[in-house]
Amino acid sequence: MKDIRDKVLNWLGTGRVGSSSKAMALTAVNIICDKNHPCDPSDFNRCLLLLDEIPEIREHFDNISAISVVWSGLISRWDEVEKCFTEEVGLDWSKGTSAPKTYKLMKDIGC
Repeated sequence: MKDIRDKVLNWLGTGRVGSSSKAMALTAVNIICDKNHPCDPSDFNRCLLLLDEIPEIREHFDNISAISVVWSGLISRWDEVEKCFTEEVGLDWSKGTSAPKTYKLMKDIGC
């Protein structure tokens, strides 16, 4: 069974990596990195794809929340943003091509 570090390393080499999803992945394995947070629904989608591939990263949301004030606000409302995004456009944009509700919610949170 692969541990989370091996999964993150594999994802870094093969996944759809963005700066915010990279921050989540590296923070989950205790590697200091940039503090980039998702700035728009496309960034958020890459974070969701990471969680889809490595769900145990959710167990590290407390550490991710500590990255910055923005991350803290986003993680505290993660379920709400995730639900909004998946209802609006589906994981990996499977139901749509524009997510204005999610974008507004993210901006209201401070992203």
